[in-house]
Amino acid sequence: AADDPQYGRSLTLRMYWDGNEDPAVESPIGDFFAVGHGQLRYVNSLPVAVTSDGRAQNCYWPMPFHKSARITLTNDSKQYRVGCAFWYVDYEEVNGLPPETALFHAQYRQEYPAKMGQDYLILDAQGRGHYVGTVLSVRTRTASWFGEGDDRFFIDGAQEPQLRGTGTEDYFCDAWGFREFDRPFYGVVMGKWEDVGAYISVYRWHINDPVHFAKSLKVTIEHKGVMFDDQGKVISGFMERPDLFSSVAYWY
Repeated sequence: AADDPQYGRSLTLRMYWDGNEDPAVESPIGDFFAVGHGQLRYVNSLPVAVTSDGRAQNCYWPMPFHKSARITLTNDSKQYRVGCAFWYVDYEEVNGLPPETALFHAQYRQEYPAKMGQDYLILDAQGRGHYVGTVLSVRTRTASWFGEGDDRFFIDGAQEPQLRGTGTEDYFCDAWGFREFDRPFYGVVMGKWEDVGAYISVYRWHINDPVHFAKSLKVTIEHKGVMFDDQGKVISGFMERPDLFSSVAYWY
């Protein structure tokens, strides 16, 4: 019961494990549940699901911790109040976890607009772990197709990406543009990209195909597509675009 019609962006979800002062999870609540731009949409995937016209948000990511867990929800709006919020947190107590147990992380980023001359950065993480998912949201500033950008995974400090995709929709397991659908491991929550100001949100869960790293992982994606000249004539179908990019990276 939030007054802000786009409360998915103004409410921030944070999670802290084992007394750490820095949150392992920090994201607008809508984006964490794969719905960007503060919109209200349905999601039907394996680790997250959204029902009740976008108001019931359910998460099934395993989130182990050794000693303590703290989960907060903050209203960052300076204009709107939140009348009420309801939640359940289910947990299981065990005698102990192996010291090497990987902990859950999720990090939101945005570039408004995406920086010209360089890829959009999704994640730059240090240490050992495995990557399990991406939510990408785009708002177009130019008409037509935005998604010719390739995904790139740089593992353990590699100068060249060991994983290099063939286009934005290909990384998100679709083809020849986007249209709205949902699947257990990938989906297009918002997919109308033809007009200026269009909203796009897509998700890809690397649950069966995690990306393992021993020292570091850097994940980027190009922001390329169709661009026009001042007369509206197509210059290129594979050119950098200054669209508004935001994302959530998920890893252990």
